[in-house]
Amino acid sequence: MPNHTTKQELLAAMNDGYAQLNEQIAKMSETEAASPFTFAADPKKCGVRWQNDRCLRDLLIHLHEWQLLMSTFVQNIREGHPKDYLPDEYRKCYHEMDKILVEKHQNTSLEEAKALLQQSHEEMLHLAESFSEEELFTKGYYKVTYTTTMAAYFLSVTPYGQALKILKTHQKSLKK
Repeated sequence: MPNHTTKQELLAAMNDGYAQLNEQIAKMSETEAASPFTFAADPKKCGVRWQNDRCLRDLLIHLHEWQLLMSTFVQNIREGHPKDYLPDEYRKCYHEMDKILVEKHQNTSLEEAKALLQQSHEEMLHLAESFSEEELFTKGYYKVTYTTTMAAYFLSVTPYGQALKILKTHQKSLKK
């Protein structure tokens, strides 16, 4: 991940990644979009963070739910009640949380998942825009960010490049 040093670079990276993800989704056939991932349990193919994602909908919901966590994280900071990003019960095993977040949306349609992600992505842009350069790029500016920056948190909840890689791997696996 490139080292962004300005708010404009951060926002551009978030927007570019989201646009690339959407371009890849638009290239997918209905069959590709509806087909289950056949490699989801293989961390070498998609990474441990993504192993609970069994299809495109799950992938999009996963991104959306992590962005909701970020929204709550920022809200808590701004209300003067800073709490760690991850809920206490999942701090040591967030993969269990990922599983629960995806399971929660098994009745969500792909179109709904796309709309939810668009909504939370726009909120991430709005939130990132609302921080000053100093707040975004000073390590530990907020005590609850410990030794990292708020910008790093925003990048961690918008890992569109990783999601794009997963979709491309999915498409390749279907062609075999």
